[in-house]
Amino acid sequence: MEMTNNSQEQLPICSEPTKECEERDEVDDNAAQRQLLYQIDNWSSKLLKLLLIVSLLGVVTQVSMHIPKCRSWFSKVERLEGVPYK
Repeated sequence: MEMTNNSQEQLPICSEPTKECEERDEVDDNAAQRQLLYQIDNWSSKLLKLLLIVSLLGVVTQVSMHIPKCRSWFSKVERLEGVPYK
């Protein structure tokens, strides 16, 4: 008893792919590439925003370390050493 699948056309062994199949594969590849590029673009924009926020926080923190009141909030080192910043 031989099992066959009537819903799909069976290609004989060693047959060449048709132009229709090649075009369909190219369309699928293009769609997959577009989706991958969209995801990469989305992630890169999120990472760029995160990098800018972290950089901005670093600059603000470094500038605020010159203000004695802010310096006492951010840094515990001087309290532990016993020599205040003047």
